[in-house]
Amino acid sequence: MNANAWALPKDRALRRLLVAFNEALGEACDIEPDAGTDPAILTLRHAELESLRAHVFLHGQRPGTYGVYYEYPNPLPDTPASAENLPLAHVLAGLRMHFDA
Repeated sequence: MNANAWALPKDRALRRLLVAFNEALGEACDIEPDAGTDPAILTLRHAELESLRAHVFLHGQRPGTYGVYYEYPNPLPDTPASAENLPLAHVLAGLRMHFDA
């Protein structure tokens, strides 16, 4: 991971998500350097393949849940592009699978 999670100008729930990363996931992805100023959205990218990204967001989600939009360099058929109202454990599992960590 290329940043201190608690120092980011992001919502506390997104910082909590980053702190919950295991070592493999933290090494597999980085926070997008120009992730924007919206405190409720976080963009992650693969450490080596910049077009493999995931956007984690809080807008429109139930309290305590997250939404995720996955970006693939070459989308595969029947691959889900997004998921909403996921608990923290499910978001982490999805990110591990997406970034193959």
